[in-house]
Amino acid sequence: MSREELVPVEHDLFSIADRLKEIDGRYGLYYNGRLDRFEIYASGALQLTVPRGELDARVIARVRETRIERADAVLGEIDRACRAAEAAAQKSALERARAAVCGKEELCW
Repeated sequence: MSREELVPVEHDLFSIADRLKEIDGRYGLYYNGRLDRFEIYASGALQLTVPRGELDARVIARVRETRIERADAVLGEIDRACRAAEAAAQKSALERARAAVCGKEELCW
């Protein structure tokens, strides 16, 4: 991504650019004209992309939520979600297997 495609955003309706600076002075808000979206950079590295039309308090909440200081908590949330998805997949597989056996061989009890 070339820096020419990024337009720095200094002032916006909900003062998101200013609020980002309050969280971390290295944060900068930019508009990417080629991709038609807002992006947040810190020290020149892309940190977060903002879904179209969501330049509001949700951005601030997401930035705070994904800060490196919360890495352990975020990884824990991911781990819990993966375990829940795995348990749901196993339950579904068992239910499908039981239905297949019951329907064909009438071995259900």
